[in-house]
Amino acid sequence: MKKILTVSILILAFSKSYFSQRQMNLNYRSPLEIPLVFAANFGELRTNHFHMGIDYKTRHVEGLKIVAVQDGYVSRIKVSSYGYGKAIYINHPEGITSVYAHCSKFIGQIDSLISIKQEELKSYEVDIYLDSTEIKVTKGQNIALSGNTGGSTAPHLHFELRDTKTETALNPLIFGYDIIDSKQPILSHLKIYSLSKEGYIASAKSFKFNLRLNGNKYVPETASIRIPINYISNEGGIGFSFDVYDPYDLSSNKLGIHSSELSINNKIIFNTQIDSISFENTRYINSHTDYYEFSTNRRNYHKSFKTINNPLSIYKSSSNGASQLKVGDTLNIRYKSLDTKKNTSTCEFKVIVTESDNKDYALINFDNMSLVTSKSVYYNMDSSIIIHSENGTFYEPLNLSIKAKGDNQSFSFGNKTIPIQKPIDIKISISNIDSSELKSYYLSVNDRYLETISKNNSLLCKSKYLGDFKLKIDTIAPSIKPKNFNSNNVQGYNQLSWKVYDLSSGLSDYDLFIDGKWYLLEYEYKNNTVTFTIPKSLKGTRDLKIIAKDNCLNTETWSGNLLF
Repeated sequence: MKKILTVSILILAFSKSYFSQRQMNLNYRSPLEIPLVFAANFGELRTNHFHMGIDYKTRHVEGLKIVAVQDGYVSRIKVSSYGYGKAIYINHPEGITSVYAHCSKFIGQIDSLISIKQEELKSYEVDIYLDSTEIKVTKGQNIALSGNTGGSTAPHLHFELRDTKTETALNPLIFGYDIIDSKQPILSHLKIYSLSKEGYIASAKSFKFNLRLNGNKYVPETASIRIPINYISNEGGIGFSFDVYDPYDLSSNKLGIHSSELSINNKIIFNTQIDSISFENTRYINSHTDYYEFSTNRRNYHKSFKTINNPLSIYKSSSNGASQLKVGDTLNIRYKSLDTKKNTSTCEFKVIVTESDNKDYALINFDNMSLVTSKSVYYNMDSSIIIHSENGTFYEPLNLSIKAKGDNQSFSFGNKTIPIQKPIDIKISISNIDSSELKSYYLSVNDRYLETISKNNSLLCKSKYLGDFKLKIDTIAPSIKPKNFNSNNVQGYNQLSWKVYDLSSGLSDYDLFIDGKWYLLEYEYKNNTVTFTIPKSLKGTRDLKIIAKDNCLNTETWSGNLLF
């Protein structure tokens, strides 16, 4: 069963402020006993979030020792089928918390405590908080083995440092961890946008250029870029973004940059530095990047401008990066991208503002348009469909409306290339379906399942995505099939596994009973497998039963008499 245990947490106060600590070498040791090679670094651009730590490669295998980087105590242990998988959090006296994720196995007291809680809750997934008296650890102590659990796509260790008090993620590379890195960032594309004074992008008004290395600098296809004045919004200007990543000496992975600087006519107008990111604001990555390019082309554009409502702490400029222009202006643009070793790449070009050309570039004035903005509370009712959003849901001004598709409550609302910060609330009234049958119905967005509740002849859900919404029905139970055995005699086996999957609403619950007693199953969603580790004490012929449920409460049972 998927139940979550939450216990009170004792928060360790900071002994020094973060801003003084960030210059310290904390003398933390490596979390692994092998040379450290990056698979990903801090602040990399990901779907709906920045990467909040460092991914260390584990030589394509699981089971390597993970050790505590400093003395402290275990403050949290979490086991999840998704996200961080099996994860350990350790609070240290300096006011820093270290995090070790995607573990395959916990060691010692940590493993014993989790086993007790899983048995107590009859759940593989648990989340427990501890105080400073329960599990103390010393620097270098083996706490877990590396793995591939949760949202990991290959064996590795995800490692984080956090401010214990605020839980803000900190860049480990500025806290004494070092790497071999002599390579400069690589730039591949440039985009120039028409912006409002608030930093909003005018729809369909952007130029894109390929970048190439000319000597020691990157340049666009043409050294002088001409922008017609009617391309620029009222009281706004233009903004720039750059498709850039950082290579690394010991890895072929494309890592994220650490900082950037944009200058116009030798004056710095915008700069960023990714030293810390709060989990509360990490989804604002959708405002920092060119979301369309990321979602459709997997391009890592970093904007050198921001909207007025973007609260990320990575921006070090007082301006929002939008430049007001007039006909005849010539802008000498210089963009610098740096990694933590200060390896630097530079892009230089000119922008010349010209008279209006014959292209149909109408002036944009957002104040005179009927749009939903980041400050709007949106409410729309169309027949049986009601949509509501809170203030702060949208990053850019949008012209939104519900567009019905057919007669079965399928509709579109925006599209999948438009990101949102907060979930929207959706209510669909159902008049032609018996209330007892509503539990079999759910909503999806872009064919993604949405957790749906039936209430008073209505379906209620939240969605963090816009796009195509469909009303679907699921009356088919999950499938359960033995995976690594095909006979009743399993003597000599250390583990048994079954493939358990649901093709519609998705798996929600799974339980194993042996002679009526609950036993732990570990669920791996990436290959739809549940695994039972056989205790040495389990002998003889036993009656096994696995019960699986999907999100519409359809239930399937597998049973068998097995000889251990």
